[in-house]
Amino acid sequence: MNSIKETREMGAERVRSGVLKVAGYFVPLVQSIPAWTGLMTLPFAGYLITVFTNLPVNLPRALFDFFVPFLILDKAVIIIGFSILVYSAAYLMTKRKGGLVTSGPYRLVRHPQYLGMTLFTLGLTSWSVWILNNTFGVGFLSPSQTIGVWFVELFAYILLAYVEEQHLSSKYGEAFEAFKSQVPFFIPLLKTSRAGLDILVSVVLPAGLLLGVVAIGRVSPIL
Repeated sequence: MNSIKETREMGAERVRSGVLKVAGYFVPLVQSIPAWTGLMTLPFAGYLITVFTNLPVNLPRALFDFFVPFLILDKAVIIIGFSILVYSAAYLMTKRKGGLVTSGPYRLVRHPQYLGMTLFTLGLTSWSVWILNNTFGVGFLSPSQTIGVWFVELFAYILLAYVEEQHLSSKYGEAFEAFKSQVPFFIPLLKTSRAGLDILVSVVLPAGLLLGVVAIGRVSPIL
């Protein structure tokens, strides 16, 4: 009985290792492609296309609304997320030829670009939910489905980050493991020692922030 169980566990581990090994080959290919293209941008692009084609308002009105002083928290999260995304992407482009990047925004989290994308789209999601709830137009997605699209993107980036780390570990060895032991995975200041906890924290905290921002948006005035 134990031998059968051990055989199954060994088989599962071989499958897992094989999948990670194959997936890891895609990471250097993606990283060699110019910025904003490739696998890393697919969840982000998919989210933007889905949300913006779903909104029942035109672009000029949306741009005007962005500068109107309401839904301030949503817009603050959008600006912060976009700033982190642009800065970390530009920083990586200038430093990556020197090897493993551990300075700049990478001192705070191991995946600042994904954090920036998550925050940027989190703010857009809350704003989109407000629009769907407070305008006469109706999108093809409900507010809850719009939130679901954001969760799909979040899980996609957590998976991509995990796969990327398999590649970085095999490429940089002890240097990456030391970096990994000192810098949080996805959320600044929250360092855990287990991958499972990293994933849990990376889902629960952004989800809580999204729900909080959406709840605050419900009491914002209709202009």
